[in-house]
Amino acid sequence: MGITIAALFVAAVQLVFLFNLIWSLRNGKPAGSNPWRATTLEWQTPDTPPKHGNWGPRLPVVYRWAYDYSVPGAPQDFVPQNQPASAPAG
Repeated sequence: MGITIAALFVAAVQLVFLFNLIWSLRNGKPAGSNPWRATTLEWQTPDTPPKHGNWGPRLPVVYRWAYDYSVPGAPQDFVPQNQPASAPAG
């Protein structure tokens, strides 16, 4: 009886997941190219997901470490690797 109850619970949770998946596909807003506000280069590509060649004709210039959060004087906690120190965070 316990396994039957567990199986019914798992089935019910799967129905909630499927409902959420379908609803999000139809009504959800796009996440954008960097939804987690990551600083690393893979989230700075012109296309998400990156196409062949990733960066296009020019390779990015790296100005800081990959995990450079809470930069003193930065307007935001998020500063990408390929953004110069003098440029405003975007």
